[in-house]
Amino acid sequence: MLGIIRVLTTENENVLLEHGRRIEAQTGIATLSRCIQDQPHGIHDEATELVAEPKILALAKELEAEPGVQVLAISCAADPGLTLVREHTDLPVIGAGQAGAFAARMVGEKIAVIGILDEALPRMRAALGEAFHSYRFSPEHRKATDLFEDSAKPALLRLAEDARREGADVILFACTGFSTIDLKSYLAEQITIPIIDLVEAQATALTLITPGRAS
Repeated sequence: MLGIIRVLTTENENVLLEHGRRIEAQTGIATLSRCIQDQPHGIHDEATELVAEPKILALAKELEAEPGVQVLAISCAADPGLTLVREHTDLPVIGAGQAGAFAARMVGEKIAVIGILDEALPRMRAALGEAFHSYRFSPEHRKATDLFEDSAKPALLRLAEDARREGADVILFACTGFSTIDLKSYLAEQITIPIIDLVEAQATALTLITPGRAS
């Protein structure tokens, strides 16, 4: 079973379980999702990431103790607390941002990143290396909760179209909230280059772990 750490605090069960449902559908592996507390807007800057890290580690330890959980995933593009959790737990830990970056490099050489922060996430950009093409964000959609606004998908589509016109051959999401709103399906109706969704990338990484550990 995969233990999923969500960094957006929510009491909406559909939102909480969305990433797990998508991973289960892609891999057939059961998931258990829990969110950290007191972060209703998730992680959207350095300050909110620093506050979140000890909460993420505590939740990782909680999930590690759950019967059947054999792999952990931090389902956030910034990979907050990833090194910390790997150092202090005995389970394999998947970081959404790293998983997405490596998946993007498998299918393209000019990778345009779309996120919600001012700049590309450092860990993700480092993983992309010379394949990094550009970074874009919508000024009106800076928190995970902003993505539920009607204006979000059209605004993000414009960013993806601009990146494609400027030579990008892959679009990489830098926000797992894009998965929650099913942005990939929306963009794929109008953009033909590959689009890397971070939740799908986590599922792909999970399948690389031996079935005996993950199932």
